[in-house]
Amino acid sequence: MEVHHHPNVEKKRFKEYVLEFIMIFLAVTMGFIAENVRESITEHRNEKELMETLIKDLKEDKKLIEKQIEDSRLGIVYSDSLIQMVASGDLMKNTADLYWYGRMVNRWTAFYNSSRTIDEMKNGGLFHIVKNNDVTNAIIAYYAFIPQIRNFEDRFLVIGHEYRKMFVQIFDAQVVNQMIDRVGMQPQRLTGHPPLMMEDKKTLNELSGWVNALISSRLLIIQFEKTMLDHGENLIMMIKKEYNLEDEGL
Repeated sequence: MEVHHHPNVEKKRFKEYVLEFIMIFLAVTMGFIAENVRESITEHRNEKELMETLIKDLKEDKKLIEKQIEDSRLGIVYSDSLIQMVASGDLMKNTADLYWYGRMVNRWTAFYNSSRTIDEMKNGGLFHIVKNNDVTNAIIAYYAFIPQIRNFEDRFLVIGHEYRKMFVQIFDAQVVNQMIDRVGMQPQRLTGHPPLMMEDKKTLNELSGWVNALISSRLLIIQFEKTMLDHGENLIMMIKKEYNLEDEGL
């Protein structure tokens, strides 16, 4: 009867087990480190790209705010002119100008900021990739101005509604209709001496009162918008410095 003998298998020494464990541990650890480094590089690249688009948004905001401040100052000039005409007590010499000022003092374009980047940061939970806390706080502080300005704009619209109640009592709707450019849809200045619906001094004085309220509201909005401009410019400089964007046309 043939007897089969099992080959002798040399047992591994303890040091070999330790060496294998160390090799496996190092491989896993290095893989983990490599993954973390890769994620860190990707996150830093995403952070920088996010700040680049934020700067573009801030610059778009700057243009819009500067235009709105310019329009508001022009509205104040028209308002002062209307108040002076009413105070003169001799409106009938130049009612065309009165129609023009009356039409223009209440014109308003609401401020809509460029929010694509901040919306992406909020909706995507991306605030955590901004590593500099000062930058994060400055971003939050800047966008905190938006609801405040819109609140003041809402107040302006309420005052404007009361002004329009007086406007329709004093200005002839048919004459006002003639001021509308059917092509450009912009008010056009009249000539001659178009008639008013009424010349009652008390009603005209009340109209001036609401115009004064419009001026005060515009000045308050201008004040906040100028402060927002300063914050925006400081934020742009902070981001450029933090992310070395000075030479990248931003």
